[in-house]
Amino acid sequence: MKVHQEEDFQALAERVDRLLDSIKGMPEDARLKAMELKKAIEAVHGHALRKLVRTFRETEAGKELLLKAVEDPSIYAMFLMHGIIKQDLFTRVAAALEEVRPYMRSHGGGVELVKVEGKTAYVRLEGACSGCSLSAVTLKNGVEEAIKARVPEIEQVAMVEEEVSSGYLPVHVMDETDNLDQNGWVQGPSVSELQEGHPVRFSHEESDVLLVRIDGKVMAFRDQCPHMGMPLNGGLVDGPTITCPWHGFRFDLSTGECITAPHVQLEPFPVRVEEQKIWIRLG
Repeated sequence: MKVHQEEDFQALAERVDRLLDSIKGMPEDARLKAMELKKAIEAVHGHALRKLVRTFRETEAGKELLLKAVEDPSIYAMFLMHGIIKQDLFTRVAAALEEVRPYMRSHGGGVELVKVEGKTAYVRLEGACSGCSLSAVTLKNGVEEAIKARVPEIEQVAMVEEEVSSGYLPVHVMDETDNLDQNGWVQGPSVSELQEGHPVRFSHEESDVLLVRIDGKVMAFRDQCPHMGMPLNGGLVDGPTITCPWHGFRFDLSTGECITAPHVQLEPFPVRVEEQKIWIRLG
Protein backbone atom coordinates (compact mmCIF):
# COMPACT_ATOMS: atom_id res chain seq x y z
CA MET A 1 0.00 0.00 0.00
CA LYS A 2 1.43 3.37 -1.02
CA VAL A 3 1.86 5.86 1.78
CA HIS A 4 1.09 9.45 0.77
CA GLN A 5 3.17 12.24 2.22
CA GLU A 6 1.20 14.64 4.40
CA GLU A 7 0.22 17.71 2.43
CA ASP A 8 1.58 21.07 3.48
CA PHE A 9 -0.96 23.13 5.43
CA GLN A 10 -0.23 26.21 3.36
CA ALA A 11 -0.90 24.27 0.15
CA LEU A 12 -4.18 22.97 1.56
CA ALA A 13 -5.25 26.49 2.56
CA GLU A 14 -4.36 27.85 -0.88
CA ARG A 15 -6.43 25.10 -2.50
CA VAL A 16 -9.44 26.13 -0.42
CA ASP A 17 -8.93 29.77 -1.50
CA ARG A 18 -8.78 28.77 -5.17
CA LEU A 19 -11.98 26.74 -4.89
CA LEU A 20 -13.77 29.61 -3.13
CA ASP A 21 -12.69 31.96 -5.91
CA SER A 22 -14.07 29.55 -8.51
CA ILE A 23 -17.41 29.48 -6.68
CA LYS A 24 -17.76 33.25 -7.11
CA GLY A 25 -18.13 32.73 -10.87
CA MET A 26 -21.00 30.25 -10.55
CA PRO A 27 -24.66 31.14 -11.20
CA GLU A 28 -26.30 32.79 -8.19
CA ASP A 29 -28.43 29.79 -7.18
CA ALA A 30 -25.55 27.34 -7.45
CA ARG A 31 -23.18 29.71 -5.63
CA LEU A 32 -25.58 30.11 -2.68
CA LYS A 33 -26.01 26.34 -2.40
CA ALA A 34 -22.23 25.82 -2.49
CA MET A 35 -21.72 28.41 0.26
CA GLU A 36 -24.46 26.84 2.39
CA LEU A 37 -22.73 23.48 2.00
CA LYS A 38 -19.43 25.09 3.08
CA LYS A 39 -21.08 26.59 6.19
CA ALA A 40 -22.75 23.28 7.06
CA ILE A 41 -19.46 21.36 6.80
CA GLU A 42 -17.69 23.98 8.92
CA ALA A 43 -20.47 23.78 11.53
CA VAL A 44 -20.00 19.99 11.78
CA HIS A 45 -16.22 20.40 12.12
CA GLY A 46 -16.62 23.16 14.72
CA HIS A 47 -19.06 21.06 16.78
CA ALA A 48 -16.68 18.09 16.76
CA LEU A 49 -13.64 20.23 17.61
CA ARG A 50 -15.40 21.85 20.58
CA LYS A 51 -16.39 18.42 21.94
CA LEU A 52 -12.80 17.26 21.45
CA VAL A 53 -11.44 20.26 23.36
CA ARG A 54 -13.91 19.72 26.22
CA THR A 55 -12.81 16.09 26.45
CA PHE A 56 -9.13 17.07 26.60
CA ARG A 57 -9.84 19.60 29.34
CA GLU A 58 -11.31 16.97 31.64
CA THR A 59 -7.83 15.82 32.76
CA GLU A 60 -4.54 17.56 33.47
CA ALA A 61 -2.78 15.27 30.99
CA GLY A 62 -5.36 16.19 28.38
CA LYS A 63 -4.85 19.90 29.03
CA GLU A 64 -1.10 19.51 28.50
CA LEU A 65 -1.66 17.67 25.21
CA LEU A 66 -4.10 20.37 24.08
CA LEU A 67 -1.62 23.15 24.81
CA LYS A 68 1.07 21.21 22.97
CA ALA A 69 -1.21 20.71 19.97
CA VAL A 70 -2.05 24.42 19.75
CA GLU A 71 1.64 25.18 19.18
CA ASP A 72 1.14 23.85 15.65
CA PRO A 73 0.17 26.83 13.41
CA SER A 74 -2.37 24.75 11.45
CA ILE A 75 -4.20 23.64 14.61
CA TYR A 76 -4.03 27.17 16.00
CA ALA A 77 -5.54 28.54 12.77
CA MET A 78 -8.33 25.94 12.83
CA PHE A 79 -9.21 26.67 16.48
CA LEU A 80 -9.14 30.38 15.70
CA MET A 81 -11.49 29.98 12.72
CA HIS A 82 -14.07 28.14 14.84
CA GLY A 83 -13.87 30.58 17.75
CA ILE A 84 -12.28 28.09 20.13
CA ILE A 85 -9.35 30.48 20.55
CA LYS A 86 -10.21 34.15 20.92
CA GLN A 87 -7.87 36.85 19.63
CA ASP A 88 -7.49 39.93 21.77
CA LEU A 89 -8.50 43.31 20.36
CA PHE A 90 -4.92 44.39 19.64
CA THR A 91 -4.25 41.25 17.59
CA ARG A 92 -7.48 41.65 15.61
CA VAL A 93 -6.67 45.26 14.73
CA ALA A 94 -3.13 44.22 13.74
CA ALA A 95 -4.60 41.56 11.44
CA ALA A 96 -6.87 44.16 9.83
CA LEU A 97 -3.86 46.38 9.12
CA GLU A 98 -2.15 43.51 7.31
CA GLU A 99 -4.78 43.84 4.60
CA VAL A 100 -3.92 47.48 3.85
CA ARG A 101 -0.14 47.14 3.99
CA PRO A 102 0.23 46.27 0.26
CA TYR A 103 -1.65 49.46 -0.65
CA MET A 104 0.48 51.54 1.73
CA ARG A 105 3.71 50.02 0.37
CA SER A 106 2.63 50.76 -3.21
CA HIS A 107 2.63 54.45 -2.21
CA GLY A 108 6.03 54.24 -0.52
CA GLY A 109 4.69 54.19 3.01
CA GLY A 110 3.58 51.96 5.81
CA VAL A 111 1.51 51.84 8.97
CA GLU A 112 2.29 50.66 12.50
CA LEU A 113 -0.21 49.82 15.23
CA VAL A 114 0.99 51.61 18.36
CA LYS A 115 -1.68 50.64 20.88
CA VAL A 116 -5.39 50.05 21.44
CA GLU A 117 -7.13 51.83 24.30
CA GLY A 118 -10.83 51.35 24.88
CA LYS A 119 -12.56 51.85 21.54
CA THR A 120 -9.66 53.77 19.96
CA ALA A 121 -6.80 52.37 17.87
CA TYR A 122 -3.64 54.48 17.68
CA VAL A 123 -1.54 54.09 14.52
CA ARG A 124 1.60 55.70 13.14
CA LEU A 125 2.09 56.29 9.42
CA GLU A 126 5.58 55.56 8.11
CA GLY A 127 7.73 56.34 5.09
CA ALA A 128 6.22 58.59 2.45
CA CYS A 129 2.92 58.73 4.38
CA SER A 130 4.55 60.18 7.51
CA GLY A 131 4.21 63.95 7.70
CA CYS A 132 2.62 64.11 4.25
CA SER A 133 -0.18 66.65 3.76
CA LEU A 134 -2.33 63.77 2.58
CA SER A 135 -1.70 61.69 5.71
CA ALA A 136 -5.10 62.45 7.19
CA VAL A 137 -6.82 61.52 3.94
CA THR A 138 -4.78 58.31 3.67
CA LEU A 139 -5.69 57.42 7.25
CA LYS A 140 -9.38 58.17 6.78
CA ASN A 141 -9.86 56.48 3.43
CA GLY A 142 -7.59 53.48 3.94
CA VAL A 143 -6.52 52.51 7.42
CA GLU A 144 -9.54 53.70 9.39
CA GLU A 145 -12.06 52.09 7.04
CA ALA A 146 -10.16 48.78 7.05
CA ILE A 147 -10.02 48.65 10.86
CA LYS A 148 -13.64 49.65 11.46
CA ALA A 149 -14.92 47.21 8.84
CA ARG A 150 -13.14 44.23 10.41
CA VAL A 151 -13.16 45.22 14.08
CA PRO A 152 -16.51 46.88 14.83
CA GLU A 153 -15.55 47.43 18.48
CA ILE A 154 -13.16 50.16 17.29
CA GLU A 155 -15.01 53.45 16.94
CA GLN A 156 -12.07 55.79 16.39
CA VAL A 157 -8.64 55.60 14.77
CA ALA A 158 -6.13 58.23 15.86
CA MET A 159 -2.84 59.07 14.18
CA VAL A 160 0.22 59.27 16.42
CA GLU A 161 3.04 61.62 15.50
CA GLU A 162 6.56 60.29 14.93
CA GLU A 163 7.70 61.01 18.48
CA VAL A 164 9.99 58.10 19.23
CA SER A 165 10.65 54.67 17.80
CA SER A 166 8.11 52.20 19.11
CA GLY A 167 9.59 49.32 21.03
CA TYR A 168 13.20 50.42 21.24
CA LEU A 169 15.85 53.10 20.95
CA PRO A 170 19.64 52.76 21.00
CA VAL A 171 20.74 52.93 24.64
CA HIS A 172 23.16 55.80 23.99
CA VAL A 173 20.41 58.13 22.73
CA MET A 174 20.11 61.32 24.77
CA ASP A 175 17.11 63.62 24.28
CA GLU A 176 15.69 66.63 26.03
CA THR A 177 13.29 64.79 28.29
CA ASP A 178 12.24 67.40 30.82
CA ASN A 179 9.10 66.50 32.77
CA LEU A 180 8.88 63.02 31.30
CA ASP A 181 6.96 61.83 34.34
CA GLN A 182 4.32 64.47 33.62
CA ASN A 183 3.82 63.35 30.03
CA GLY A 184 2.93 59.70 30.41
CA TRP A 185 6.49 58.38 30.78
CA VAL A 186 7.43 56.04 33.63
CA GLN A 187 10.98 55.53 34.88
CA GLY A 188 12.11 51.93 34.77
CA PRO A 189 15.39 50.26 35.74
CA SER A 190 18.81 51.45 34.66
CA VAL A 191 20.38 50.10 31.49
CA SER A 192 23.08 48.40 33.58
CA GLU A 193 20.41 46.17 35.17
CA LEU A 194 19.62 44.65 31.78
CA GLN A 195 21.96 41.86 30.74
CA GLU A 196 22.27 41.29 27.02
CA GLY A 197 19.64 38.76 25.89
CA HIS A 198 18.03 38.32 29.31
CA PRO A 199 14.42 39.60 29.55
CA VAL A 200 13.42 41.56 32.64
CA ARG A 201 9.91 42.19 33.91
CA PHE A 202 9.04 45.72 35.03
CA SER A 203 5.70 46.41 36.69
CA HIS A 204 3.99 49.76 37.14
CA GLU A 205 0.47 49.93 38.59
CA GLU A 206 -1.58 47.63 36.32
CA SER A 207 0.99 47.37 33.52
CA ASP A 208 3.60 44.60 33.23
CA VAL A 209 6.39 45.38 30.77
CA LEU A 210 8.94 43.04 29.21
CA LEU A 211 12.33 44.77 28.79
CA VAL A 212 15.03 43.20 26.66
CA ARG A 213 18.44 44.50 25.62
CA ILE A 214 19.66 43.19 22.24
CA ASP A 215 22.78 44.47 20.44
CA GLY A 216 22.82 47.66 22.47
CA LYS A 217 19.13 48.38 22.00
CA VAL A 218 16.38 48.29 24.60
CA MET A 219 12.99 46.93 23.55
CA ALA A 220 9.80 47.17 25.60
CA PHE A 221 6.63 45.13 25.09
CA ARG A 222 3.63 44.27 27.21
CA ASP A 223 4.67 41.18 29.19
CA GLN A 224 1.89 39.08 27.74
CA CYS A 225 1.95 36.49 24.99
CA PRO A 226 -1.05 37.34 22.76
CA HIS A 227 -1.63 33.61 22.23
CA MET A 228 -3.16 32.89 25.66
CA GLY A 229 -2.16 35.90 27.73
CA MET A 230 0.66 34.22 29.64
CA PRO A 231 3.79 36.19 30.74
CA LEU A 232 6.86 36.14 28.51
CA ASN A 233 9.54 37.22 30.97
CA GLY A 234 10.75 33.64 31.47
CA GLY A 235 11.12 33.09 27.74
CA LEU A 236 14.32 32.05 25.96
CA VAL A 237 15.97 34.79 23.91
CA ASP A 238 17.93 33.53 20.92
CA GLY A 239 19.37 36.34 18.85
CA PRO A 240 16.50 38.65 17.87
CA THR A 241 13.76 36.18 18.88
CA ILE A 242 12.06 35.22 22.12
CA THR A 243 10.17 31.97 22.74
CA CYS A 244 7.12 31.91 25.01
CA PRO A 245 7.99 29.64 27.97
CA TRP A 246 4.44 28.28 28.13
CA HIS A 247 3.45 27.17 24.64
CA GLY A 248 6.52 27.77 22.48
CA PHE A 249 5.29 30.65 20.33
CA ARG A 250 8.27 32.58 18.89
CA PHE A 251 8.36 36.35 18.39
CA ASP A 252 10.69 38.67 16.50
CA LEU A 253 11.84 41.26 19.05
CA SER A 254 12.73 43.78 16.34
CA THR A 255 9.11 44.00 15.16
CA GLY A 256 7.00 42.21 17.78
CA GLU A 257 5.59 39.93 15.08
CA CYS A 258 4.94 36.26 15.80
CA ILE A 259 6.97 33.76 13.79
CA THR A 260 4.79 30.81 14.83
CA ALA A 261 1.32 32.11 13.91
CA PRO A 262 0.49 34.90 11.43
CA HIS A 263 -1.25 38.09 12.59
CA VAL A 264 -0.23 37.62 16.23
CA GLN A 265 1.84 40.51 17.54
CA LEU A 266 3.35 41.73 20.77
CA GLU A 267 2.19 45.12 22.00
CA PRO A 268 5.17 47.52 21.97
CA PHE A 269 5.85 50.51 24.21
CA PRO A 270 7.94 53.56 23.24
CA VAL A 271 11.29 53.73 25.07
CA ARG A 272 13.74 56.53 25.88
CA VAL A 273 17.07 56.37 27.66
CA GLU A 274 18.40 59.35 29.62
CA GLU A 275 21.51 59.21 31.81
CA GLN A 276 21.40 55.39 31.59
CA LYS A 277 17.84 55.34 32.98
CA ILE A 278 15.12 53.64 30.94
CA TRP A 279 11.86 55.50 30.46
CA ILE A 280 8.75 53.75 29.10
CA ARG A 281 5.62 55.44 27.86
CA LEU A 282 2.67 53.38 29.05
CA GLY A 283 -0.17 55.71 28.14
